[in-house]
Amino acid sequence: MSVTLVAAVARNGIIGADGGLPWHLPEDLRRFKALTMGHTMIMGRRTYESIGRALPGRATIVVTRDARWTAPHVTVAHSVDEAFALAGPHEDVMVVGGGEIYRQTIHRADRLEITHVDADAVGDTRFPDIDPAIWRLASRQDGSGYWFASYVRGERVSDPGALLAGLDPEVHGGEYVFCSVPLDTGIPAGLDPIVTVREAEGLTVVLPRAGAENAGLAGTFRSAWITLRVQSALTAVGLTAAVSTALTRDGIACNVIAGFHHDHLFVPVDQADQALAALVALSHVRR
Repeated sequence: MSVTLVAAVARNGIIGADGGLPWHLPEDLRRFKALTMGHTMIMGRRTYESIGRALPGRATIVVTRDARWTAPHVTVAHSVDEAFALAGPHEDVMVVGGGEIYRQTIHRADRLEITHVDADAVGDTRFPDIDPAIWRLASRQDGSGYWFASYVRGERVSDPGALLAGLDPEVHGGEYVFCSVPLDTGIPAGLDPIVTVREAEGLTVVLPRAGAENAGLAGTFRSAWITLRVQSALTAVGLTAAVSTALTRDGIACNVIAGFHHDHLFVPVDQADQALAALVALSHVRR
C-alpha cells in the first residue's frame, strides 16, 4: 500500500473554514482530480459532506464515529485503522481530509501532494506541520498565487539523540493479544494480524483481542499498541535500549517489534497511559 496526503494549504497552515475551502482555485481542483482518479480516497465525514457526493472514478471511504451514518456509493469506516484495512494492502490510497484525518495519517504517508496557497487564510482547520527533518521537497511547479509541491520522505534517522527527540509516540485504539497458530493451518480466515513471526514452534500473530476471541484463539499478554512515529533506520543503535530502560524504570513490560518504517511497542493495556507518559518524558529530556 502507498499512502499520499492531498491538500491545499495556506501560508498559515489553514485548510478549511466552516467545512469548506477558504478559496476557489480551478487549477487545484484539476490537480486533485488527476491525482485521485482511479484510486481509493479516505476522508472524514465533514469533508465528504462538503463535497456532497461520492466522486466518480474513485472509491470513497468515509471515516465517522456515527455508527448509523451511510451515504450512496460510500464505504463507511469507524476509525482510520479500519479505513486502511478496508482499502486493502495493494491500493494507492489518497487521504483528502479533513484536519483530524490528516493528523492521524501523516505518519503513515509516503508522499504529500500539496497546493501551497500564497495567502494567510481565516479558518478553523489546519494541516499538520510538514517537518523538513522528515519530508523532502521532490518537485515544485509555480502558479499564480499558488505553487504545487510534491514531498517524499527523506533519509531515515539513525542519530540516537535525534531518534529520541523525535519519538512522537502514538497509542492505537483497542486491545491486542499474542497468539500462536500451527504452521500447517496458518492464520484463520478473516483475521488481519498486526504482526506475524514465523518460528519453529508455530506462527506468532498479534491480533485485536476481539478478533482472536471470535476465532477461538487463546491470546496472552493483553496489550496496548504504541507506534514510535519517528522514521528510524534499521541500522540505528541505541533506540530500543533507551526505550526499554525508560519503561523498565517504571516497571512496564514491553515487547518491541521493528517495522520497516517505525518501531512498535506492545505494553500491558492497563499501563498504556503510564508508558506513553514515560516515552514523552524521554523525548523531552533529549530535546
